Amino acid sequence: MNYLRVVFGLLLVWAGALAVLYEPDWVTYAVLGGGAAVLLITLLLEARILQGDPRQVVLGGIGLVIGLLLASLIAAVLMMVPGTAAFLSSGTYLSTFGLMLLFLILGYLGAATGRSITYDLTLFRQAEQNGGTKARFLIGEKSLIDGRIVKLAETPLLAGEIIVPRFVVDQLNQLAASHVPIERFRGERGLDSLRRLQQNRMRAVYIRELDLLHGEIEGVLDYAVQHDCRIVTQNPEMIKEAKRRSIPVVNLNEIASMLEPEILSGDELVVRLIKPGKEKDQAVGYLDNGNMVVVENARPDIGRTVRVAVTGIHQTRAGTLIFAKRRDGEEGERNEAITAEYETIEGAGRT
Repeated sequence: MNYLRVVFGLLLVWAGALAVLYEPDWVTYAVLGGGAAVLLITLLLEARILQGDPRQVVLGGIGLVIGLLLASLIAAVLMMVPGTAAFLSSGTYLSTFGLMLLFLILGYLGAATGRSITYDLTLFRQAEQNGGTKARFLIGEKSLIDGRIVKLAETPLLAGEIIVPRFVVDQLNQLAASHVPIERFRGERGLDSLRRLQQNRMRAVYIRELDLLHGEIEGVLDYAVQHDCRIVTQNPEMIKEAKRRSIPVVNLNEIASMLEPEILSGDELVVRLIKPGKEKDQAVGYLDNGNMVVVENARPDIGRTVRVAVTGIHQTRAGTLIFAKRRDGEEGERNEAITAEYETIEGAGRT
């Protein structure tokens, strides 16, 4: 597609140079200037069309044609009325402006109506194997940075189209270009999640422009209502507003909390101890979900991965606090094997 643009541009430049060479007149320059303006508008429209949904482009074009036909019909009817016929056929600037305004307004309304009803037509809904229609999921910035959306998209739980707002991609690019290491890491991780989603052949991923005239949250919510989308977000403000407007919301934190395995006294856990505890001989580690594990008589094992048995569970505002003890006897050999295996995997990861 790019080489076609280059060839087309070179041909236009060549034709313009020949026109200036053989007919160096002000009319020639005026025509060339008008042609350049039309070419620029065409390229801008092409970029807008490529960023949008092709289905909306088709329906918008059909709506535009219907609007212009309706304007022509109204103009023809007005020409039959004696009072307006004389005004419209007078050829004055006012009558010409009135006709142009009529065509512009009806053409615009037709195109806007066509775009707005795109997803209400069964013809443009992608059917699933079970006879239903695929859902649409609107993904936010934090969901991409979080990374869990990539794993969720690989399961049937997120079956449907994934839509990423253009401003979210722009924000991730800005973060990735930041001089602050943590911001740069977040931006690169979000862009990596987006690339992995686009490489998933099971899911169709689209990047769409949203109307942000009233703010990002309102823009996302309005788009979700217009296009029947479910919002995937961890933004408390957006979740609250979406529930108020009865818009379906997928909260990854709530899903993770619901699927979190229940830990009971006596259960065995594998945890890496990273720092000393408050009491003597205690060591502290963390599970993948962030819950703290306090292991008794394990301070010498800090920096190692060990197998422990749960002795108690305490719920706090920050999460679940788990108390455990090391398995002694024959379990010591298993702990040594776990530590060696972990260090091998960690060394391979660094390599």
